[in-house]
Amino acid sequence: MDAHQDRREFKFVLPPGQLAAVRTAVEEHLVPDRGAEEGYRILSEYFDSDARDSYWEKVFGTANRRRIRTRVYGTPGSGRALTRFIEIKHKLDGLTVKRRLPTCDEEFEAFLGGQLPDDIEDKDARVLAELRELLVSPPKSPVVRIQYHRYAYDSGPEGTIRITFDTDVRCAFSGKPEMDAGDEPHLPLLGRDEAIMEVKTIGPVPYWFRGLLGTFHLNPRGFSKYATALQMYEFQAREHAIPS
Repeated sequence: MDAHQDRREFKFVLPPGQLAAVRTAVEEHLVPDRGAEEGYRILSEYFDSDARDSYWEKVFGTANRRRIRTRVYGTPGSGRALTRFIEIKHKLDGLTVKRRLPTCDEEFEAFLGGQLPDDIEDKDARVLAELRELLVSPPKSPVVRIQYHRYAYDSGPEGTIRITFDTDVRCAFSGKPEMDAGDEPHLPLLGRDEAIMEVKTIGPVPYWFRGLLGTFHLNPRGFSKYATALQMYEFQAREHAIPS
């Protein structure tokens, strides 16, 4: 599936003990990402304003909203090079599209420090302009770092469905030493042995997938890793800091 196409997304939280069976059922219809049959790590840094505007847009269901994040794909020590992107995730009336820029290590670290790449050769000037606008109105900076292990299955370049399974989802908070463990996010976002299944589809889901939902008694459930991290840890920490 083309990540730049408008698509609909549905999420399901799989209870303990169900991941293996659901993955096996999906493998009967889709193929795993080539070279990543055992999955791979994703590390994301989510940007927001001091007032957490992006979070509140999500909570209130703002129809047209955009979020900045970075992503690092790949497992350190696996022998495969890591790939780094700066992304804008745009949701409009229930459809989702990603706009992103590939970056080198230096550009990536500079962006996390508040500096956009100056050299736009081989980059999308329109995405850079959009990033500049979003970063300053209102000012935004890294808030939460989220890491997980993903298994991904796809229907191919011309296909209309992609299904991913995210496990061991953890977070840490930028600039908050009491909730940060350095490079390794450590605060869990799911219960023990739970997993997130995310379905991205262009048009209706295929009939076989509807049958899968019935077999495993699955219902879609909104789950934002970023929003969950704030609710579980940042907001809870603020409440506990308020004197009685």
